[in-house]
Amino acid sequence: METLPFDLVIQNGRLIDPGAGIDGYFDVGLRNGKVAAVGPKIDPGGARTVDARDKLVTPGLVDAHVHVYEGVSHYGIPPDPTCL
Repeated sequence: METLPFDLVIQNGRLIDPGAGIDGYFDVGLRNGKVAAVGPKIDPGGARTVDARDKLVTPGLVDAHVHVYEGVSHYGIPPDPTCL
């Protein structure tokens, strides 16, 4: 049985990875839930594709949504040192 090089290819997205100094339009190939390749045009073969045109593709933003309620509940965080 032939193994596909990728399970998923995200195409045409603006890839931003400040740690790697990347900011441009690329395809991202994923295999087993991990990034396997990044390039300007990746052949998806038979892999599932997602068109990310007009979208950002960036690592690490799992949940950037935070409410700051210091003193209102035990979930609150102090805004001054946290939101610099």
